[in-house]
Amino acid sequence: MAENLINEIVSLCGEGSRAFVNTLYAEGLLDNNSVRNFFIRKDFDEALKNNKVELIKNIFIDLSDKYDISIRQVQRIVYDYMKNKVSNDVNTK
Repeated sequence: MAENLINEIVSLCGEGSRAFVNTLYAEGLLDNNSVRNFFIRKDFDEALKNNKVELIKNIFIDLSDKYDISIRQVQRIVYDYMKNKVSNDVNTK
């Protein structure tokens, strides 16, 4: 999972960021669960954009299989993040 995150950040920020992310992992500043949750939300968003005809429950099932966690865990990761994001956006206005 660390390599996936490194590749994602390098694609966004350039090759120089590889050492920085490795340092964050080495120092224990990046939590594997947080990184996994980031990728779950990212994959969910991409699936919604790319597969408009696919049922949301199928997206949750696919993500559950990909990350080897329960469907309910995937739903909580996606929905809790969105609930907090919307709540924070509303409170800042």
